[in-house]
Amino acid sequence: MSSQTETPQPARSLRERRKEQTQAELVAGVLDVIDSLGFEKLTIERISRAAGVSRGTVYAHFPGGLTELVSAAYAQIGCLIVETTTAHIEAADTWCDELIAHARAMFDFAANSRSGHFYNVSGPAFIATGEARGIGSGTSLMMIADTLDRAQEQGRLRLQIAPDALAILLVGAIREAATEVAGGAADPGQEIAAFAALVSGLAKVA
Repeated sequence: MSSQTETPQPARSLRERRKEQTQAELVAGVLDVIDSLGFEKLTIERISRAAGVSRGTVYAHFPGGLTELVSAAYAQIGCLIVETTTAHIEAADTWCDELIAHARAMFDFAANSRSGHFYNVSGPAFIATGEARGIGSGTSLMMIADTLDRAQEQGRLRLQIAPDALAILLVGAIREAATEVAGGAADPGQEIAAFAALVSGLAKVA
């Protein structure tokens, strides 16, 4: 009986590692400029200065210029929010707490004035379409639907509720509230409390 062994992945070359590092520094430069000056002040010149590289280097790594850089920064924030949400979920005691974790991660970040406004308001308007737009909300949609499925299987969620349909509504509510928080029109603490009240109403009555 033969055993299968995984083929080891070839080590990345120094050139590849440097390329990834430079790209990461450029994306960090985008977020630095947004946090310090605001999205409306974002330019290639300011990004290159923040990252400590030339304009030529910026375009060598991001030929699409500002649009490609903004998309990369938006995607990075989406991944960060997913990581934060996952950490909150791991500490959750109930399925309701798992759902609230999604809102908490989004609202807390939205309250971070400039980056939060970029992710929820100015960024989506600038990017419009693309894979970067779906990282955060797309992952939340799948995770929320999974939580609802498990809750229903365990008899904790009302049977007449369709988990996938409900997940879409909850993600939409989170995004809308996060936009209000980012714009300063809503308090993150109040929005989390309201979302928690909404979620508690989904539980099956014993």
